[in-house]
Amino acid sequence: MAGEKIRVMIVDDVAETREQLRKLLTFDADIQVVAMAGSGEDAIKTVASAQPDVVLMDINLPGIDGITATGKLLEVLPTAQVVMLSVQGESDYMRRAMMAGARDFLTKPPSADELIDAIHRMAKLKPIRSGDILAPAAGMGSGGAGLGAAARRGKIITLFSPKGGTGCTTTAVNLAIALQSSVGPETKVGLIDLSLQFGDVAVFMKLQPTRTIADLASRANEMDAELLATVMMPHPSGIKVLAAPPSPEDAESLLTADVVDEAGGNRLVKSILKFTRQEFDYLIIDTSHAVDNVMLALLDLSDMLLVVLRPVIPEIRGARMFLDLLQKMNYPMEKAGLVINYVDNKRMGIQPEAIERAMMPALVRIPLDERIALTAANYGVPFVVKEPRSPISQALIKLAQVIDKQFAEETVESAQPAETQRRMGLGRLL
Repeated sequence: MAGEKIRVMIVDDVAETREQLRKLLTFDADIQVVAMAGSGEDAIKTVASAQPDVVLMDINLPGIDGITATGKLLEVLPTAQVVMLSVQGESDYMRRAMMAGARDFLTKPPSADELIDAIHRMAKLKPIRSGDILAPAAGMGSGGAGLGAAARRGKIITLFSPKGGTGCTTTAVNLAIALQSSVGPETKVGLIDLSLQFGDVAVFMKLQPTRTIADLASRANEMDAELLATVMMPHPSGIKVLAAPPSPEDAESLLTADVVDEAGGNRLVKSILKFTRQEFDYLIIDTSHAVDNVMLALLDLSDMLLVVLRPVIPEIRGARMFLDLLQKMNYPMEKAGLVINYVDNKRMGIQPEAIERAMMPALVRIPLDERIALTAANYGVPFVVKEPRSPISQALIKLAQVIDKQFAEETVESAQPAETQRRMGLGRLL
């Protein structure tokens, strides 16, 4: 939207409030108020002709409320970015607003700086024309890397399990925090939830993201650092989180057939990750439990692939089949690592040594501690934060140190993955 003013519509049933908001926005020369409405019904009727980039929507309106109006308004103009305004700051209002399609939530009355900052952030999320989604961005080569790529090429560490219930998300969340603690605040660690349809990294961290990776779908090839910063959510541990879409249908913009390249990989996911790794030193990626186009993209880009399993026969079999698949595709197995979760030498019948003999030595054996793990998941407080001295936390801290040590020994000029050759093999098989 360079060179264009941000078009704003104000929806509030109090005329005085509408005028106050309009006056506040006159202090920013890049913002233009193009319409004002006193009810949800009027907003729905006006939005098509006004074509706002951002809508400031009061939650309490006569007739249909602001949440209902938001859903109907977005049916008329899906590209509008709605900022909900409410005197109530409760999380339930925020959740309902986000489910209706709102992208941000401000408590009334917002300050001028808070309001203007929100509008500028929302304007960056406004989708570009659908025909431009997969076009190469200006100043970017076919690899998707823009200016600054030479300065930083963050390491991508992907966690994958062929079966659900292995603790893959728990491991990803706690590993990211442990890694940030190990490397210090000057090193940037990001956590990305690529379980696009049912990801719950945000729930495990007690975060309520107003923006997710779905907001990057239409701008995957024209990203910049400021846009990325508006979408990634900070966690008190110091890491930044890129959350999964809030519902399966919201993930569709990243999963449509036209985003798959000739070898089966997801081009949008690739573009997002190639840019994001320029802004971080480490990216921890949580995934779904399928070798789909997202996973194929990750196999191309990952510097380390951690296969997570518990010592039970179905999961051992699934992990073995996945490793066999990687070998058939000539995947560099030195990038693969094994994580054995839920290790309890007193109760289990299958010893970790037997698993390692059948596959490979494990990078870490994470002990079973159901109380700590379940409490962490239910309360949204990762156990490496709440119980850092517990054996289960110490195992993740050890894994973080192993990873950092391994990559610290590599030079910046490490060979890039043989992406095209490997991807063609994977695409033909699958």
